[in-house]
Amino acid sequence: MATPVLSVRDFCALLTKSKLLTPDEVDAVRRRWEADHPDADGDVDGFVKSISGRKGVITHWQAALLSRGRADGFFVEGYKILEQLGKGQMGGVYKAAHALGQVVALKILPASRARDARLLARFQREARLLTQLDHPNVVRAYQVGDSGGRHFIAMEFLDGETLDEVLDRRKKLPVPEAVRLVRQALDGLGHLHERRTVHRDIKPSNLMVTPPPPKHGPDTTLDATLKILDVGLGRELFAEALGPDDQTATQLTVEGAVVGTPDYMSPEQAKDARTSDIRSDLYSLGCVLFHLVSGRPVFTESSVTAQLLRHATDAPPPLPPDAPPGLQAVLDRFLAKNPDDRFQTPEEASKALKPFQAGGAAPAKSGVNPAYQKWLDTESRADGDLPAPPLPKPGTRPAPALKPGTGTASAVPSWQPAARAPALPPPPGDDDDLVDVELVTAAPPPPALPPPPVYVKLPDDRSLLDLNRRDMLMLTAGGVGVVAALAAGYGLAKLVQGLRAPKTDTDPPEG
Repeated sequence: MATPVLSVRDFCALLTKSKLLTPDEVDAVRRRWEADHPDADGDVDGFVKSISGRKGVITHWQAALLSRGRADGFFVEGYKILEQLGKGQMGGVYKAAHALGQVVALKILPASRARDARLLARFQREARLLTQLDHPNVVRAYQVGDSGGRHFIAMEFLDGETLDEVLDRRKKLPVPEAVRLVRQALDGLGHLHERRTVHRDIKPSNLMVTPPPPKHGPDTTLDATLKILDVGLGRELFAEALGPDDQTATQLTVEGAVVGTPDYMSPEQAKDARTSDIRSDLYSLGCVLFHLVSGRPVFTESSVTAQLLRHATDAPPPLPPDAPPGLQAVLDRFLAKNPDDRFQTPEEASKALKPFQAGGAAPAKSGVNPAYQKWLDTESRADGDLPAPPLPKPGTRPAPALKPGTGTASAVPSWQPAARAPALPPPPGDDDDLVDVELVTAAPPPPALPPPPVYVKLPDDRSLLDLNRRDMLMLTAGGVGVVAALAAGYGLAKLVQGLRAPKTDTDPPEG
């Protein structure tokens, strides 16, 4: 069990053992400290403060673990763990640097979690999906690996803020600025559509703008690039070809269940998320556009069921009076109840929004170290990608794809580690309390995470207002129960009133 370090020499011994610095580097750091602070071997806090932080030789997170007596777990294959960004059901998300200089967000599923077949299947499914994506407006995954039973995904590290955070601060955006961001999101959705993928949870907290606005300058996103996050919740349309066992392990929804966020959910997705297609994502993005330009969601209800009902039946409220002419008509197509009445592709929707867009910088390319990219191409990529079936038309189910083992190459890169890395240390002071995190920013600690997707049971093939025989029986039984309860309460009240009534002259004398 790790014990606190009580001397500078002991701390340096752990630092050497951790391999974060070479023995010569550790010796040089210790000598400088001793020269400036003679007889201060017991001042571990002062020594740690002097060598950690932005200008230090180790990070605060690394220093905190070393101070607790931990000297292992700072490396996962070729990646050095710099700090913890967040924790999730899948494990931890860490900022890490590859030996070739590329900074990444490393998402790790510990061996203890990987023993859960369903969690492991979902993690591998997410990895399989992410490695097929390569677009400036979608967060990218560089590498997938398995190190000593610990599965990991090396992802693009983003320095920015979500649209949720932008709205919290600015409340709403000018129409040209909002349209610019939404058109970038449409470009990203177009790439997902080409990869036979539906996101199913488009909302402000899953859309990040990077870089964030400067601290001393205009608060604007006109020079930022929008990235779609949390693609792991999306559904690969060709995943339905998996065998029965795989379908049981990886299926995220059950018949009639709802996956998504009620503020931004399409009517058909509320009935059965498995039947939604790219037009459902367009409805969600239309809800985001309305929120950006009006400062509030399309519908606001305290009850999830009532909110879903309004999405299914009510016309959206009008845009603010200062909205440019023609934008309302475009938004109405985004938010049409029937998917056939909406834009059918992201490209069609983007073309309709183009007249309302402001200028600004073009989306930035993903910054990948050329040496790291070359290493990925030669060392860590699979020999072939999973061939995709023909793109299905909106509203139709795809033809079954080949099952694993029938001639289809794996889409998950096969990467054999050179050696097993030690177990990843837990975060200081909080070893195993995990919450859901997909990706977090490089900014100071983010605010509380958004609520997880809501799961609501709804009818499969009938209107939200339809009542069948079973519903009528339940309503009748409930009504009878209420009437019986009221009658019983009334009778009890009369009985108590009779017992408390004052005595009359005809009452028998007491005693």
